[in-house]
Amino acid sequence: MARRLIEMVNQEELEKEQQDTVRKRAAVHQIASADGSKDKQISAKVNGQLYNTFTQINKIQGLSNNSVINLLLYKYVRENRGVLEE
Repeated sequence: MARRLIEMVNQEELEKEQQDTVRKRAAVHQIASADGSKDKQISAKVNGQLYNTFTQINKIQGLSNNSVINLLLYKYVRENRGVLEE
């Protein structure tokens, strides 16, 4: 009888943990798929000297190359959004 009670309690705890895991996964998936998520990657071939200068400027300003490229992309899209409306 006591063994059966312990098994029932253990089963209930296991089910609760599984439900919590499912909720956590759902929350992570929702956050990851929300607007603003960054799931695209781009690459560009540039002159080595240009890249080094770009990197040096960014280091002095305390910015990463990736963040500056994102800023440039946002600025470009903002300035040229009208092209889509034509």
